[in-house]
Amino acid sequence: MIFACDLDQTLIYSRRSMGPVEESELVPVEKYEGEDLSYMTRTAYMRLRELSREIDFVPTTTRIYEQYARIHGLADGISIRYAIVSNGGRVLIDGRTDEQWDGLIREAVRAGAASGDEAMALFRRLADASWVLKERYCDELFHAVVVERDRIPHGWMDELASELSGMGWNCSLQGRKVYLVPDPVSKGAAVRYVKELTGASFVFAAGDSLLDESMLRMADEAMAPGHGELFRSYGSGNDGAIRFSRRSGIMAAEEILNAAAACNKTEVAG
Repeated sequence: MIFACDLDQTLIYSRRSMGPVEESELVPVEKYEGEDLSYMTRTAYMRLRELSREIDFVPTTTRIYEQYARIHGLADGISIRYAIVSNGGRVLIDGRTDEQWDGLIREAVRAGAASGDEAMALFRRLADASWVLKERYCDELFHAVVVERDRIPHGWMDELASELSGMGWNCSLQGRKVYLVPDPVSKGAAVRYVKELTGASFVFAAGDSLLDESMLRMADEAMAPGHGELFRSYGSGNDGAIRFSRRSGIMAAEEILNAAAACNKTEVAG
C-alpha cells in the first residue's frame, strides 16, 4: 500500500496553523535558520514511524526540494524511499531526482500549457501590486506568490482560475501564498507514476488543498483534514469520494494516520 500524504497543514503544522494543543505533546520536525518552524504531535509522529515500516509512505508536497529537505523529522526513524516535491514536478527515489519523470513532466508542460512568463503576466494584470509581496518561479515549473491575503478581493481567485484555465494552468490559495501551476504538474500524476514504480495495488491519500485534489481523486481511499481549501469547498456537501476528519488543526493528522493504518490492516487481511 502507498500512503501519499501532503505535508503542510495535513501532516505537519506551524504554530499559526496548529490550533490548540498541549506544548508537551509537540515534536519539532522542521528547523530553519535556527528556529523550529513545523511540528507534529508525539502520537502522530510515533504512528508515522510505525506505519512507514509497513507501507510505502510517500511525502507529497508543493515544496521545492530545498524546502522539503529542511524537515529533519522525516529523516529520523521514518522509512521513505519515494517522495514527491514541487507539486508533482519532481519524484525523488532514495533522495535523488528520477530523471525519467523529470523529462516526462517537462515535455508535458511544454506541449500542454502556456509559458510561465505568460501565466505570471496574467497574474500581474489581474492583481493589485499593493498586496503582492514576493514572487518565486519554482523549479522552472510553477509560481508561488506571497500576498497580503486579507486584501485579496472577494471572488478574485475565481476570476484568476477562470482566466488561467484557458492557458492550461490552475491556481490555489494556501495561507499567504497564491500558487500558479500548469495543469500537467499535479500530485495525482506523480502519485500514479510512483504507484506504477512500486507495483502497489492500493493508494491511501491525504491532503488539505485544491492542489491535493488530483491525488485524492485517483486514490482508492482519500481523506482531508477538517480545515483548508478542500474542506471549505466540499466539507458541507461532500460527494463521498473524500472523507473529512472530525478534528481540525494539528490533531487532524492523528486521525488521518489512524485511518491510513486501518486501511493497511484491511489490505493485509484481504
